[in-house]
Formats: sequence, structure tokens, C-alpha cells
Amino acid sequence: MTGLSSVRIAELLGRDVPTAEQVEIIEAPLTPLLVVAGAGSGKTETMAARVVWLVANGLVAPEQVLGLTFTRKAAGELGERIRARLRRLARAVARTGDGVPPALLAEAGRTLDLARPTVSTYNAYAAALVTDHALRLGIEPSSRLLGEAGQWQLATQVVESWAGDLATDAATSTVVQAVLTLSGSLAEHLVDPDEAGTRIEALVEEMLSVPASEGKVGPYSGTTRLLRSLAERRRVLDLVVEYRRRKRMADVIDFGDQVAIAARLAREVPAVGAAERSRFGVVLLDEYQDTSHAQLELLSALFGDGHPVTAVGDPHQSIYGWRGASAGGLGRFPERFPVVLDGTSAPAPVHVLATSWRNDRAILDAANHVAAPLRAHAAAVVVPRLEARPGAGAGAVHATYAATVEDEAAAVARFVAERWRPGGPTTTRVTAAVLCRKRAQFDAVEKALRGAGLPVEVVGLGGLLQTPEVVDLVAALRAAHDPSRGDALVRLLTGARMRLGIADLHALAAWAGELADRHGVARGGDGSADGGGAVVEGDVVDERSIVDALDDLPRRGWRSRTGRVLSEVAHDRLGQLSGLLTTLRSHTYLSLPELVGEAERLLGLDIEVAARPGTSPGRARANLDAFRDVAVQFSDGADVPTLGAFLAWLDAAASEERGLERPVTEPDPDAVQLITIHAAKGLEWDVVAVPGVTDGVLPATEASGRHGPRASGWLSGLGVLPYPLRGDAADLPVLDVAAAVDQKDLDLRREQLRHDIGAHEVAEERRLAYVALTRARRSLLLTGSWWRDRKEAQRPSLFLAELVEAGHVRLDEWAAAPVDGASNPRTAEAVTHAWPTDPFGPGPRRAGVVAAAAAVEAALAGESSSDGVPSELERVADLLLAERHRTATPRREVELPAHLSASAVVRLAADPEAFAHALRRPVPLEPSLQARRGTSFHAWVEQYFGSASLVDVEALPGADDDSVPADADLADLQEAFLATPWAARRPLAVEVDIETPVAGYVLRCRIDAVFPTPGGGVVVVDWKTGRPPADAAAARTREVQLAVYRLAWSRWTGVPLERVEAAFCYVGAGVTVTPERLLDAGEIEALLLDAAG
Repeated sequence: MTGLSSVRIAELLGRDVPTAEQVEIIEAPLTPLLVVAGAGSGKTETMAARVVWLVANGLVAPEQVLGLTFTRKAAGELGERIRARLRRLARAVARTGDGVPPALLAEAGRTLDLARPTVSTYNAYAAALVTDHALRLGIEPSSRLLGEAGQWQLATQVVESWAGDLATDAATSTVVQAVLTLSGSLAEHLVDPDEAGTRIEALVEEMLSVPASEGKVGPYSGTTRLLRSLAERRRVLDLVVEYRRRKRMADVIDFGDQVAIAARLAREVPAVGAAERSRFGVVLLDEYQDTSHAQLELLSALFGDGHPVTAVGDPHQSIYGWRGASAGGLGRFPERFPVVLDGTSAPAPVHVLATSWRNDRAILDAANHVAAPLRAHAAAVVVPRLEARPGAGAGAVHATYAATVEDEAAAVARFVAERWRPGGPTTTRVTAAVLCRKRAQFDAVEKALRGAGLPVEVVGLGGLLQTPEVVDLVAALRAAHDPSRGDALVRLLTGARMRLGIADLHALAAWAGELADRHGVARGGDGSADGGGAVVEGDVVDERSIVDALDDLPRRGWRSRTGRVLSEVAHDRLGQLSGLLTTLRSHTYLSLPELVGEAERLLGLDIEVAARPGTSPGRARANLDAFRDVAVQFSDGADVPTLGAFLAWLDAAASEERGLERPVTEPDPDAVQLITIHAAKGLEWDVVAVPGVTDGVLPATEASGRHGPRASGWLSGLGVLPYPLRGDAADLPVLDVAAAVDQKDLDLRREQLRHDIGAHEVAEERRLAYVALTRARRSLLLTGSWWRDRKEAQRPSLFLAELVEAGHVRLDEWAAAPVDGASNPRTAEAVTHAWPTDPFGPGPRRAGVVAAAAAVEAALAGESSSDGVPSELERVADLLLAERHRTATPRREVELPAHLSASAVVRLAADPEAFAHALRRPVPLEPSLQARRGTSFHAWVEQYFGSASLVDVEALPGADDDSVPADADLADLQEAFLATPWAARRPLAVEVDIETPVAGYVLRCRIDAVFPTPGGGVVVVDWKTGRPPADAAAARTREVQLAVYRLAWSRWTGVPLERVEAAFCYVGAGVTVTPERLLDAGEIEALLLDAAG
């Protein structure tokens, strides 16, 4: 064909010329295609290049491209990369005259602002299908999406109100989690609960029908345990049925329902597939190896008829088997998405990207060796070895096996400290990360890294409820809500703020005992709670009265019957805490997010985190913002969003949801990242350390035991869906009950299944190890230790042993193996700790903070400089008071105020006479539903992007959004926003207040969001909840607001004005409008001077 080649496009864009294997993929015909892309092989670059090539050659229009991936971040990056290159290409060919479609050339690609590819997450795409087509199945498309909090509450109600006998010893919380897990698994594998119950009953009957072994009646004990477990799960399915019934009655669905309903639509309603195929001429599927069974069925039903689908994935990086993804799904792509020509079908072709553009040679050799057993198994798709890029460095892989986990952490810290370098004017940045298999490894490693003087950033999911600031916040909420939660109060009493010692804690407990006696509480003996014992827990934590005792402190000088006294300092601090909790209780009428914010303020946590050295304010308060967002989500998703319900849900989340997710942010390049291997997928660093390469850690399933790897898999677990019922059963170990000749044979097959599942899980862990190794560019350290938390020593990991044997690692240190029967030295060591703990720790920071506090106290006391010269603060105060006096003095003539908001400038430009009249006789605006929704929407977007508002909701922008339809509620606006490309992008700033002087007037701007653009520029985006003005003049007038914002951001940040774009995003209409031209500083000045006369 004629047109632009991928090589020519790369030249026009000023990018590296694609390799031969990349050209084959980029210029492949419009038929189904599978790309097996190894780690670091440039798959995202190749996908973007394919879209640009297709559009540039007129094979597809930009709006006919659908790209799906798993995260909003990945979707945003891919979409932005495609859009930026299309626009750059349009400008380039306009200069060179290369032949491209006219639409691409139109006004240098300005049409692409509206006609852009659709790049979304898999789940968001499924949700859009449900919204558009659910009525075809008789399902209300406006069903409310039930969040985790709402799901947990509803499932709890089902379990607690269940009248039937579940015949299980499991705790209520365990049963609730089993209901939610089973319901989610059934949706993921497209199995109806009734069908699942029937199949479980059939499986039980089949096992019971196996003939008895000679000399034994009935099944063996292991089989009996399996039968009992299956019977329990069968009864839990009845709860799942009730849970789903209540969801239908409440007209709510969850994320699993969305994908399952979308799959039903695709399979049962042919018109849905026809519409999607007509709409999207090309489909790109990223990270295909991580798709679940339901997602695979959805996509194959929509586009599996020969439609041009390009799937990209790597079975060696399939690490989400625990959530329904299967490495075997990639191998079945050629058959599920065949090439169809003249009515005949053939498997889709397979291309590979096997050149790693990331890793140096030694790291590649190690990764290839670890993955070799995965390649050895017969597979439908052959995955080649990764090859080094031209000019790749030698690289280095080191290994250490230490005596104890503390020694191991110290070795990791030394390795990283020797190599990591922050960026600077004279130094080249060297990035580093420590990748852990489990979050439980974080504490020891973080302590060692910080002890080595390294800045550390903990990245990834889980653990929010364990962060110190959130622990204090939750403790205050508990103590304010429930007087019996003495444990929460003790956390506050012994924390960095109160720092009560043991003697004062004993005295408080004694006082609580006296109060209890006065109220007739039977306590035995003399009624004293102190008893003279030395164990703090038994003496202090009276879970009935210790919180009440705080509200009724003894007089100063009080002494208990056994001589306990409260120190003066303790009395003062307890009084402060009592007042704090009383104030907090008085605010329980507030909404949950507002109450959380009030607790944060009362505890001073916002100031505490902002004062952390070496951390930017935004990153410092990330956990507080994330917790407030949790409160928002709970309030939105729960039927009864009370404080008590919220705290009960947090209890469940602490144990069942890994302590809630921490905020996910871009890693700080000038800190050492501490992150799980799962969360590290898709990232890379110059230096990587992987601790815990120990049998039982990585791999988590022990592989070197006497019997080899063994795991129970579906053989146990109240919420585990049996493998035979799963959609990916063909990729999982099998229990062949039909082949059993008797019960003994069946039990042997059950035991063999445990070995097969263990081997399957070790293979999953091998893929995880491969992902970990391929994150490193130049240097890699693998470590383990003999002594961890067990009584017995733990051997080196199978993966580490293989690399050592093959000579792929440099042994830095290898501690001698403990002798048989040796005891764990870690348990023999005495653990000492100073109490109260100094919150500043060792080092000079305390002296600096004390000096700063003294300066603040002196300023608050009104102390001026000794020479009588007014301080800078006093001069500023005088100026402000003078300005206040001037503005309060009435004037006859109408003048423009010294301060104008950007919205006021818009009104001034639209109608100067009406603006002047409003200044003479200001009239309060009539409250409007539209303005209220606009305000609420802006607050929600701010929370969505992870930023806590510094002003009240009423002060946020959006009150001028009077074009929003009256029947569009906040949920509709939120859903519409999530469908915009902005939702998937990461802003540089959100809700920024800036003032800039123009013509002697100060223009106040509150900028909704600022996003980076390729080439170092930015785009300022203003959210509008309605539709664009139909009148061209009105549209031009409104653009004045963007002009002011653009000027303010340029001046505030120093970014040249020509590199600052601006756009309105009309959320209700799903349209982004970028004005062709905006006023510059001189034109804004002329506008103001003309209005002032």
C-alpha cells in the first residue's frame, strides 16, 4: 500500500526508528493479532505507534480506535501518548507535504481534540456497556454502584438475619467475607449460584459413590474433611442467593456484576456486538494475560468474529491468578479471535517483542534462567528468551544470605546506599527500590534503610489503617464514640502527643477503679484497680470505665488507696485530651468526612505530617487525604453512614481488606521506593533489591520440604470456588474422581492434587520472581536469611538456589547454615524499649524543633524586637488593617474592586453596565439546585484526585454552572466525568488558588486542575457540569476566564505563556473545548482599563 511507513512516521516525530520486529507489528494488516511482549520490550510504544500508523494511512479514524488496559494511569498514559503523536504528526506533515488523510491535516490536527481514540480500563468499558444496553436484559441501567462498604454492610445484614443453620464454627466476619468472595468469584466465572450449588452437590455425590476400600467403611479422613468443606460452601451459596436478591431489591450492583452483565449482553444480545464493532474499527487489548474469564468472554463475544483486535501480553508476567486471571488465556487468543476470510477461519498470527530495552545483560541472564522452567512446559504460545538491546551494559546480580532477617535488611540498606543517588545540578540520578513479596517485610527493611540515612517512600496497596497518623485518627474516633474502647484511649495516651508514662497509666487505672466502685461496679477485693502489679495491660485497660474516667478527672494531689498519684504534667495532658474528645463528640452531627476532618484538626495531625522533614506537604498528608476519601466512599456507598457503622467496617477492613489501600502516587524519584512485587509491575529502577528470596516467602508455597510443594487450593476455604466450577478450569490441576477405583484411590488422588496445586502455585511464584528481576536496569540484589519468625531455619529459595548453581549471581555474603536442632537466635534476644518513646527519635531534630517552638511561643506572646522597630509581621498587619478601613469607607462613584475573581472578569466582559449595577446594589443570588450540584461536583473531583479541600464546600467553584440539566444528579456527573480522558490522567495540581496583578487590579483564580502535556507544557482545565454555550459570543466571553487562568498559571510557575494551554471540560456533555485563541496579558489589561473608564 502507499502512504507513510512506520519508519517515516518515526522520523517525522523525531523518535527512534522501530526495529524489524516492531515494524511487523505496527504495519500488520487489519486482522486479529497476538503480540507476545517480554518485560521491557517496548509494548506500549509499539501499540501507540500502531495506532498512529493506522490513522496516518487512513485505515481507521481516531475515534474508531478502542484501547483497553487495567489501570486509569496506564489508560491515561496510552491515550495521551497516541493523541500527542497524532497532533505532532499532523503539524509535521503540514510542513513536509507527506501524504496523509485530510482529516489529520485539518488545522494541524485540531479535529483530534474531539475525534480522539477511546482508551479506557476494562472495567470502565464494561460499565459503559451496562449503562447503554442493560435495559435489553430488563436491568435498570441507573442501578447504584455499591462500594466495598455497602457490600460489606449488606452481606453482614444477610448473615446476621439468617434463620437457617449454617453448621459452621466460622466467625460472623468470616462468613460475611465468604459470601462476598463467593459472590464475586461466581460473577467472575459467569456461574449462577443455583448452578454452582447443583454442581457442588453432584461433586459430593460422585465422591460418596466411589466404592469403599477393602476393610474400611466410607471415605478416608482427608476426603471426609473435603466433603464437610464442600457442604459448608453449599450452605453459604444460599446466603449468596439472598445477598443477590437484596441487591436487586435495593436496585444496586457491584463491580463484579457490571462485568458479568456486560458479558451477558455481549453473548445474548447480538445487536450489542454489532454496535460495538461498527463503532470501533480497531481494538487494542493491553496486559491481556491478566484478563479474567468474564472479561475474556465479554471481549470474544463482542470482537471474536475476525474483527481487528491486537492483544498484547506476556504469560511470564501473569501474576494475578489469585483474582481469576490465567496465563493460559493468552495462549487461547489465536482460537478465540481467529482471522476470518471468505467464511473460513484460521488462528490469529502471533508476533513477538523479545528485545529488552530496559535490562543489562547479567540481569537478563538471571531472569531468563528463572523463567526457563516456564518455557519448558508445552504451551500454545511459545515465549522466547529476552535478548539484550544493542549496546546493553554488563549489569550485575548480587546475592546475600544472612543469618537473621535484621542482618538481611542491613545488607539491603548497604547495597542501596552504595548505589542510590538523588538528582542534582552536578549528579546524575540513580533510582532504587526494594521489592518485597509481602507487606510484612516492610518494617525491618524500612528501619534499616532509614537507619542508613536514606529517604524512603512506601508505595503500593494496603496498610493505610496501620500508618501512624491514621491509627491516631481512628483511635480518637473510637474513644469519642464508644466509652468501652479503652484500647483506643491507651493508644492516644501513649502516643507522641500525650506520652504518658507507666506510673501515670497505673494511676489513671486506679482512678477508674474508684469511679467504678462509686457507681456500684463489683470489682472484688478492696475495689482498687491498681493492685500493685507490674503488668500494664491488666491494670490499665478497664474497657468499661477508663474513657469515662478521663471525663471526670480527680482533683490535683489525689492519691489512690495504694499510693498511686497523677503527675502534674499527666493531669494537664489528660485534661487536654478530655477536652479534645468532648469537642469531637459535640461534632458527631457532621457527615463522616467532615467529622474525620474535624478530628484531624483537633489532633493537629495536619500540622504534624506537614512538619515531617524531607517530605513535600502533598506527599506528607497523602495518608490523611486517603482516609478522608475512604470516609467519603463509605458515606456514598452505605445505607446507614453512621460513625458506629463506619468504625465497624474499619474493623473488618483491617483484617479482610489488608488495612485498606494506601494512596497510589507517582514514585518519588529522589527517594528509595519500598513496594510489593505485585505493585511494582510495569515500573523500573536503576537499582533493585529483592529481600526474602527464601523458601516460604518467595515462593510463598514452600518448595524444598520433604514432600515437595503442597497446597490446599480449593480443597479448603469457606469462600473458595472449587476449580471444576471455574471458567479457567482447563488451566488448573484436576481431581479425577471418576477414575478412582475405591476410596483409598480417591484419597491418594486428593493428596496428589495437593502436590499438583503446590507445583502450580510455585509456577505462579516463579512468574512473580521473573517480574521482580526484570524491574532492575543495572544492578540487582537478591537476599534471604536463615532465621525469620519461625522456630526452624528457612532454606534459600528454589529460585535463588538455581541462580547460584548456574553461576548467574555474585555471592556477597552467605552465612553458614544452622546445625540441625538449632534454636532461633532472634527469640533468645531480650527486647528492650524506652517508654515513653521520643517522637523525634535519635539525632539533632529535637533541638531544632524545640528552638522553633520557642520562637513561635514568643511571637504568640506578642514579643517585639528589643529596638522598638516594628517586625515584618506587624508591618503586614498594619497594611491589611489600612486596606480594610479603605474598603469599608463608602464611596459615591462606582469603582472596580481592587480584587476581582476570574468569574467577575467574565461578567465584566459580558455586560459592563450590568456588572456596575450589581456593584452599586448587590443582591444575593437565588439558591439554585444547579449551582449546588456544580459545587458538590467540584468537591468530589478534588477528592477523586486525592486532595483534601482547604475551604468549605460552599467556597468551591461550580456555583456558576447554571447550564447543568435539572435532572442530572451528582452520581450522573461523576459517572460522566469518569468517562472523560481527564479521569485517567494524573494532574500536576488540583484546586489551586492564585492571585495575579493586572492593570492595578488583583485577579483571583481558583484553577480546577492542571495537567502536563508532552514537551514540558501544561493544560489548565476548568470543569463545567453543563453543556457548551450555543451562542458563539457567549462562548467567547466565557473564554476570558480561561485566559485569566492561563496567565495566572504562567506567572506563578514561570512556564512560558505559549506553553500553557487551557480548556473547558463540559462534563455533562462529555466534551472538551479548547479555544483557538485566548486573550494575552495586554488584552486582559485593556479590558479592565476600558471598564474602569
